[in-house]
Amino acid sequence: MNARLQRIMTEVALAAVRYSATRSAHYDDEAGSWVIIKDFPLPAGYNYTHTDVLILLPGNYPQTPPDWFYVDAELLLENGDEPDHVFYDDLSFDPNEEWFEDAPPQMRGWTGCCLHIYDWQPAADPLQGHSLLSVCELIKEAFERWK
Repeated sequence: MNARLQRIMTEVALAAVRYSATRSAHYDDEAGSWVIIKDFPLPAGYNYTHTDVLILLPGNYPQTPPDWFYVDAELLLENGDEPDHVFYDDLSFDPNEEWFEDAPPQMRGWTGCCLHIYDWQPAADPLQGHSLLSVCELIKEAFERWK
């Protein structure tokens, strides 16, 4: 396993412990192109208590941060409204597009959420610099703001 995949595997394990209610996550162990954090807790105000979160990783991750994350296409606010910054049917990059045609079932049914990270400083130790833990913390804060 190359160093990038080893780092992603480590970060996924750390993120699962901290950001998954069931301590469960999956990742692309061949190319390191995606991570799914299962059962990510949502604050009160949504139609679910948890959602799976898909994070697409750039090819040069961790040097470059992810720019979007994806949630279940049925995620809504408790009152039925769409949360801010969740782009149902209006994505600049949709993981449901053609290149996911042969993807496993867990890669279907997502909708995009923008997460633009401007200050990104990874370190050799994921606990000392920005990592998937940082991304998950930003996602957690976004869910709180969007309700």
